[in-house]
Amino acid sequence: MDIEKIRKWLEITNEYKQSDFWSNVLKQKAPEHFFESETRMFVYDLFQDEESNYIIVEMPGVFQEELSIRLVSKTQLLIKGIVTPVFPAEMEVLRERFYGEFERVIKLPESTESHLLQLQLSNGLLHISYPRQIETVAFDKGI
Repeated sequence: MDIEKIRKWLEITNEYKQSDFWSNVLKQKAPEHFFESETRMFVYDLFQDEESNYIIVEMPGVFQEELSIRLVSKTQLLIKGIVTPVFPAEMEVLRERFYGEFERVIKLPESTESHLLQLQLSNGLLHISYPRQIETVAFDKGI
């Protein structure tokens, strides 16, 4: 997507319409954000208890063989994969679901190591868990 072309188009339309409609719209959201499809794709929830962090990611139509999960950093989890269509494209009449390659980075609530991650894909849900790294503070009794 060429942001400069969009900006030029906005300049031209603003010459003919004396309104600040587009300026107000662009103050709320940058042009590149209008075309993001990831905002509702593969939504997830985070949970915590005293011992573990839990992440549940909706992944309808994703097979385990087509899924790749790795830590980018101690607090960022990269999930990549492919959603394969059930029917061939020639049969398509209407499509609202996403098909194709995807990539999503999830910011983890606490840091972890890759060997601590436990993963399970079941019924279109990816379950991820890892132990919490809670530091305990020792009090000095001499005070």
